[in-house]
Amino acid sequence: MKNFLFSKPVLFILIAFGIRFLQILQLYFTETPSGGSFIERPVNGIICATIVNIAAFAFLGALFSLATLLKGKAARWVCVLVAALTWFHLVICAIDDQIMRWMGQHLTMSFLSTYSVFRLDPTMASNVALDGLPNFLLSVFLVLLAGALFFVMLAKLRQRPLSLWVTCVLAGVLVVIAVASGNAHHYYKPCRIRWQTIEPTYLTILDEYIYQREHSVRPQRLEQGISMLGGNLESEYPFYHPVENEDSLMEEFRNRPLDQKKDVILLSLESFRGWVGDFRIGQNCERMPNLCALGKAGTTFPYTYSVGYPSTEGMLGLQLGIWSHPSKVFLSSLMNTRTRSLPDILGEAGYYRVVLTAAEPSFDNFTPWFSKWFDFAEYDPKRSADIPLAERFREVYAARPKDKPLYFEWINFVTHTPFTVPKSYAEPAATSDQRYAQAVAYLDSAIGIVLDAVRNGPRANETIIVVTGDHSIANAKAQKKQDELGEANSTYTWTTFIWAGAGIPADSLVLEPRSHVDYAPTILSQLGLRATNHFVGENLFGESHRRVFSFRHSDAVMRGDSVAVFARAGNASFSHARRQSRAVDWDTTETVGGFVAEEKCPLDVKVSADSLLDAADAWMWVLDQNLLMPEE
Repeated sequence: MKNFLFSKPVLFILIAFGIRFLQILQLYFTETPSGGSFIERPVNGIICATIVNIAAFAFLGALFSLATLLKGKAARWVCVLVAALTWFHLVICAIDDQIMRWMGQHLTMSFLSTYSVFRLDPTMASNVALDGLPNFLLSVFLVLLAGALFFVMLAKLRQRPLSLWVTCVLAGVLVVIAVASGNAHHYYKPCRIRWQTIEPTYLTILDEYIYQREHSVRPQRLEQGISMLGGNLESEYPFYHPVENEDSLMEEFRNRPLDQKKDVILLSLESFRGWVGDFRIGQNCERMPNLCALGKAGTTFPYTYSVGYPSTEGMLGLQLGIWSHPSKVFLSSLMNTRTRSLPDILGEAGYYRVVLTAAEPSFDNFTPWFSKWFDFAEYDPKRSADIPLAERFREVYAARPKDKPLYFEWINFVTHTPFTVPKSYAEPAATSDQRYAQAVAYLDSAIGIVLDAVRNGPRANETIIVVTGDHSIANAKAQKKQDELGEANSTYTWTTFIWAGAGIPADSLVLEPRSHVDYAPTILSQLGLRATNHFVGENLFGESHRRVFSFRHSDAVMRGDSVAVFARAGNASFSHARRQSRAVDWDTTETVGGFVAEEKCPLDVKVSADSLLDAADAWMWVLDQNLLMPEE
């Protein structure tokens, strides 16, 4: 027995998986850059991550065991090769963990393409190392420790090899374990629910390869999908909207008197839940009196949906006026795609463009976008709380150029997980829902400062104020229904639109569903500015409106006035319908944690779900083939 326990195959397995288990504990139990733990309840995540990670190491252990049966130098060199491959896999796991900590995304080939050296925010890599130095050093230590232990095991230990039958039985058992753990997410619900988080890196890369192979051919029902999305079937670029004589129109706009050009203030609120921002509920108004009053002074769209999740997709969806990619993780891969954003257009129209953010922009690699889109972009870690950021808004707003119209985006952070308000404001509450309630109340105080600065400024009557969340975020109850609801469900996408100010109807409530893709075309309409674009949405204040789409991780949701259709690529049994609410019909005794999901409808939605997947395939083709707009 002692010979077995201290044999090279067993020691190899213990070292390899032991180090990986320590990496998993590090990911789940150490603090993330945004504060708090990686997930709210880490134990189930650790269990599931451990189960699925066993697969690779069990398989490598089986290879190592069989290699010990070889003779002479062949055994040694094959064992060294397997150990080196295992060490490399541990390095990749460590890198993937750091990316997950910082960005909530996995390491993939598209990640490497998106964040290649010439497109990488230069502060991001240093922030990963320096701002989280203890965590970074621990990651480095663990992979170095694994290498040292492998070296000692291979160079120093001289025990007798295991017998042929023991080695073969051990290898066979390891292969069975590898198959069982590698497929655990198919039969073990907790792993299935958490799959997007716990999926091993080699599988995410394999999934991406399979995607590239499957989507290299033009979809058979491309025309039907484009039609579903409202695109132009006659054009190679179905969502491209060219404007004739644009240069002269731009010059004409720039030459208008300043009082005929409206300022635009966009308050982009981190993880702002639609059910918490529904001001038909008295308790929400009590908690956020400034936002409630603004909504009643303008037009509110309480059923507004982001194009996807997380912040990368939420922010870019607003400014680019497009849906997120239905399958790939990063909308920011659009750095490789020809686009023309709303800030691009406004810059050409003579606007002074500003962004203030309380969130570290390198966290989602926003810095290249901010540099491209804004004349002034600022992140100051001393103003990472909302009230200091609002006070900074007041300073920058007062100092803006007096001869130009203004486009100003203000991005808060306190409503980002773990929803921690400054201790000077309140002692953080015990539960996530209670902390979120504290965070939105604190946020509302900051918004009051912003609104006062605008109202007391010289251009109060020429200003449009827009408030929305970049996306939503599921509460504890909704997270338990993730498997049923999918990745694009309302608890991740339901936010709100509040529009107020110059030219906006007052005391108006629109209950039909709306989308973030409608933001950019509505701004152009409100400004009276005609410009070539690829925006897929419509003017919120126009007469006709299309369906509302949200995409994420191969899941798709299509919302009409009364029914929302859910579909998942490759899984026909997932398709179902839910009632699209127009009334407050959820548990408002818990204004933060009470909403779980819309009521399920007993409808046969196969045809609608197939059409929705056609739309997703068509949109993937447009993005993958770079068909948003032609080359200039």
